[in-house]
Amino acid sequence: MASFTKLKNVLMLAFDWILYGAGAADTCQVTVTQPRFQEADYSMHTVFLTCAFTASGCSLSPPQVLWFRFLTNKHEDLCIPRCTDDKYKVHLSENNISLQINDLTVDDNAVYICGIAFSDSSSPRSKQTGDGTVLMKTGQLIIFLNEAS
Repeated sequence: MASFTKLKNVLMLAFDWILYGAGAADTCQVTVTQPRFQEADYSMHTVFLTCAFTASGCSLSPPQVLWFRFLTNKHEDLCIPRCTDDKYKVHLSENNISLQINDLTVDDNAVYICGIAFSDSSSPRSKQTGDGTVLMKTGQLIIFLNEAS
C-alpha cells in the first residue's frame, strides 16, 4: 500500500505541473469523491466508474476532468483531458462524472482515480483527485464435472 501512496503523490505533483496556470479565482476549492470499490461480474462487458465533485469560489467554466489508473507497478494516463483509447469514454453531468470502460476484461482490474481541475485558477485547492476506485472484474467460473462410470 505504501507504493500506491507514493505513486499517488508523484501523480499529484505531475497533475499540478500539467495543469498549472495563473488565474483570478484564488478562492477556488474543489472536493472529489469516489466509491472505494466496484465489482463487475464476469458477464459484464461495459462498466461505469463514478466520481462526484463540489466546487466553491471557482469560475463558471466547466472544469477539466482527468482519469488515471494504477496497475501493480505503474500508472497510466487514460483521459487527460481526452481519452487516449476508444476503450474509454468520459461522461459529465453537472457535478457527476463517469468513466465508461468498454470491452471489459480482468486485465482492467486496477485503481481508477478521477481528477478535477479548474485550470484558470491559481488556488492549490482548485485541482484535486479522488482517493480512487478499485475495479475488480471476476473471471468466468468454470465448473468441471466428472462423469460417473
